[in-house]
Amino acid sequence: MARITQHFSVCRQFLEEDYLMSSIFHLEYKGKSSKLSLQRLPDQKPPPVVVLKTPAGPVSSARAINGYNRGADLSKLTGTALIEGDPELEVVAAGQVIDSSTLTTAYYDRSAENPAPVPDFNEIDIVLNANGEEKERRPRPSRRPNIDELHPVRIVRRLPLKQALTQFVFRFTRQVVHVDGLTRDFLFSLAEDLHNTQELALLGAGAKSRDPLVLQERGTPCRGFLYGEIGTGADAGKYKLLLLLSDMEIKLPDARKAAAAAE
Repeated sequence: MARITQHFSVCRQFLEEDYLMSSIFHLEYKGKSSKLSLQRLPDQKPPPVVVLKTPAGPVSSARAINGYNRGADLSKLTGTALIEGDPELEVVAAGQVIDSSTLTTAYYDRSAENPAPVPDFNEIDIVLNANGEEKERRPRPSRRPNIDELHPVRIVRRLPLKQALTQFVFRFTRQVVHVDGLTRDFLFSLAEDLHNTQELALLGAGAKSRDPLVLQERGTPCRGFLYGEIGTGADAGKYKLLLLLSDMEIKLPDARKAAAAAE
């Protein structure tokens, strides 16, 4: 059995939890490399603390089994069967509190007469083009983080800021932070360079700097861009260097194919 995961060239969805960032970022710039800190952006406002209370005291949420019998064929249930019993329920399991630490993922073959967990399967990526047509099927590779390897992440090309912001969709942003005086000078120089040229720096990982960035075990590969900004006035001497992550490039369908489809 194959577990199929669809990946869209134009629209792909994934959870933010997939991008819990590695704290170390190995970056090279102008022949010098340094290991830096990669952090989430601070919240503009701290999230409000919400406490649920009742007259009996504070309450909290818990996951429990709802007692629904997933094996019951609802189309075959009759009024008599519902009156005489509860075939749509599993009364014994209903209400049991679930301990999340004891749960594991299981996959079922829905086409089987009696669905049961499938112990052996392959994960397959389905790649679609801009028109939503299937372009390719390929085994899903097992990826590992590559931003803190022997070979540092390097700048492979630069794009004008306006072009990059209109050509790619940036899903996540992380800030690159210095860890000492030397790394501060390193990052300030890079941020100043990007600020003055009004460009984004496209990054590449691996020995030949051709690979997209993978930030977590089995994570989704993303294009990484560096955005730099230098403070002025009261913020003179300060810098901002952001890592912008994108897994989506905006591509319009071919005009001739779109016109033919409309006809």
